[in-house]
Amino acid sequence: MIRVAGAVVSVFILLFIVGCSQYDQDYQYTPRPATSEIPATQPQDPPPVATMATVVGVRYDDDQDKIPPSVEIRLRIDNNGPWPALFDPMSMELSNMELARMGAPVIRPPAPISLSPGQSAYLTAYFPFPPGQSQDTMDLNSLQLRWSVQLGNRPIGQQVYFTRVWPSYYGPGPYWYPPPPPPWGFYGGVVVVHRRW
Repeated sequence: MIRVAGAVVSVFILLFIVGCSQYDQDYQYTPRPATSEIPATQPQDPPPVATMATVVGVRYDDDQDKIPPSVEIRLRIDNNGPWPALFDPMSMELSNMELARMGAPVIRPPAPISLSPGQSAYLTAYFPFPPGQSQDTMDLNSLQLRWSVQLGNRPIGQQVYFTRVWPSYYGPGPYWYPPPPPPWGFYGGVVVVHRRW
């Protein structure tokens, strides 16, 4: 009896842990990652700055880490050129295809990142929803991420696009559900049989 109770409790704990994801599982995006490159001045040279970005997911409110409901983006910036590069993470903007902008990114620390030739930087940014908006009220089917990198003394804009991927169990509607089955069959229940002494 104790083993059965322990197994039941373990199953409920496992379901609780799996069900407590910090991300809304209905929001997944492609490409993973999206790539943006600053073109080289010579055809034989590699792009001086290459950036890869991915949408990690749409996050729920996280009071412990002080992160509001937001879209989480992860970036990797590679300086492949001979000049130093400067990336200001606060130059990033995330918007949907209706040109509605998300809030300013939450980045820790928000200071500009200096990249010497051959260096790479990794960054996670959280773009909060505008006041009064959420993933239920905003169109998040397509996203555009823009930012600026200063190469030498000239700022160069970069951008990537993301498209929502619908989970395989449903698409973007409308839905048709079959009528309920007729009222017959087994509906469950417990029968206890015991011997009278």
